Amino acid sequence: MRRLLALVSVGLALSANAADVRVATGGVGFEERETLERDRGYNLKVIVAMQGGQYLADVDVTILDAGGTPVVTARTNGPWLLAELPPGRYRLVADFRGASRTHDFSVARAQRQEIVLRWRVDEPTVAGPIGPSEAIR
Repeated sequence: MRRLLALVSVGLALSANAADVRVATGGVGFEERETLERDRGYNLKVIVAMQGGQYLADVDVTILDAGGTPVVTARTNGPWLLAELPPGRYRLVADFRGASRTHDFSVARAQRQEIVLRWRVDEPTVAGPIGPSEAIR
């Protein structure tokens, strides 16, 4: 309970999805990213950004297992989404303002898989403000 209160106090969103998958989103500032990085139980880290490196938020993310069943459905509360998935093969589908990205990947229990998804500014549906202006380092 103490950890949950600490995460909520810095603005992170925690949830459990289908199949009891633990998910956290956030990473708007250094403090949030540091808090997320400390929890080594997550074996998937997804970073969403513009092609130029500016972080995004409000990206709809669905992760499907090998059978096509959704195990995570979330909207990012910042540029990072972390999940604790059972080992296996998955498909990630992310949508930002109508522009989608798909990525097939595998995860193991003890090793964190990192996926960076980028959107171009010139995509017709990605015009306008894009959220936090902090760049990926």
